[in-house]
Amino acid sequence: MRQFLVIVAGILLGTSVAIAQSPPTDGDADAWCEANMNACATWCESNPDAEICQEPECD
Repeated sequence: MRQFLVIVAGILLGTSVAIAQSPPTDGDADAWCEANMNACATWCESNPDAEICQEPECD
């Protein structure tokens, strides 16, 4: 039983960290990326097609 609780706790902690390391879905993703540059860069490596991860276009 103790082993089961440790596994469940590990899964819950792992998913909460993964969720915390992505831009807010209903918030300002630009502000999140500016405040969390390392997390933003890591997230963009896994999500290169996301709008926030696109290179700015030159005119």
